[in-house]
Amino acid sequence: MKHLVLCFTAFLLIVQSIQAQSKKELSAMLSRDLKDYRRFSLELKLDSSFRYMPPKMFDIIPFDSLKATMIQAMDNEYMSVQMTGFEFDSNKKHKLKKAGKYFWAFVSYSGSMQMILKGDDEFKKALVPLLKAQFGADNVQMEGSSTMHIALRNKVLIAFKDPALPNWSMIEDKRAENGPDLEQQQALIKAIMPAEVLLAVDNK
Repeated sequence: MKHLVLCFTAFLLIVQSIQAQSKKELSAMLSRDLKDYRRFSLELKLDSSFRYMPPKMFDIIPFDSLKATMIQAMDNEYMSVQMTGFEFDSNKKHKLKKAGKYFWAFVSYSGSMQMILKGDDEFKKALVPLLKAQFGADNVQMEGSSTMHIALRNKVLIAFKDPALPNWSMIEDKRAENGPDLEQQQALIKAIMPAEVLLAVDNK
């Protein structure tokens, strides 16, 4: 009986060691993926940045359609948009949590965008209040009559790792935000996130 207890204790220690090693590797992978995701986002390399989007997104919007929509939204007859900042603490060890077969984590970040407004004065008068309501009045600053700088403060990504995928998936946490399309964004998050992760996130 004593021998059996010792064997079981040794087994538990081995399992704990494997889990600790697995978390260490996953944490390193998350740090790597965050750096790559930041670089691709700032460089507007959509094909590469889409790799970190939850795969179910493409069940709703096919890859090519989403890419075309993003390109059109970021440069059209009304405005052009560029991501100018995307910062997170690269030295921080994110707390990984388990939900079913997935690991997940919250990732805090800040960022900035620049918008060049091409529309007429009536368009600008309508757009600026909408963006101030969405991002906060203090976070939207005009430079001249056509250049807008938007600060993205206190933002959070939900990152989750599907063991069947080679990289982490990431989606912005919109649960505490305001804006005219909040309900649609929240519905989208529910549709593309694994149910186990969504439940775990909602309980935090």
